[in-house]
Amino acid sequence: MQLEKEVIYMLGIKNYNPKFYTDISQIINDHKTRLQGLKGKQIEEIWVAWEQNEDEWFNDLPVIIRFEDCQLELCAYKTDEYAITFDQIDLSEEIDYYGTDCILRWEKNKFKELNKCIKKRIVKVEIIEWIAQLAGMGFHLDEGYLAVCNGLDENEICINRNDEPQYKYTNL
Repeated sequence: MQLEKEVIYMLGIKNYNPKFYTDISQIINDHKTRLQGLKGKQIEEIWVAWEQNEDEWFNDLPVIIRFEDCQLELCAYKTDEYAITFDQIDLSEEIDYYGTDCILRWEKNKFKELNKCIKKRIVKVEIIEWIAQLAGMGFHLDEGYLAVCNGLDENEICINRNDEPQYKYTNL
């Protein structure tokens, strides 16, 4: 007798089961080795959920950075909660965002300003805090910078590092 595996739908994404972090020590404990392993890897694609009717980014769902051998899924869920997962999201699956009328599809390389990050290698990985709150993940590239941050309970993508004093960066 074979038992059926329970299907999880977090944020309307089939089999997405993230752990939401509030403290950098938790991220370091769970993901330090894998995040450090991204150094030297080339970004192949950047995927986002795209709202088809409005033709715009639906920034409540994870930002996915694909590499040759893995994908990193980053998501700001609440003001001080941030999810990091690897290889959980099947980009060919439909998104059913809690039964809403939103027609969402995963689309790659949608932002022209992010295309300069494609085919660039990661040279440094950092965890970002803002006013002592977990705020995101940053990546120094061989040419440029990319960060997926918490934009007050939604994802924000940055291509410039913010050096204001209320920001703290922890290198991995």
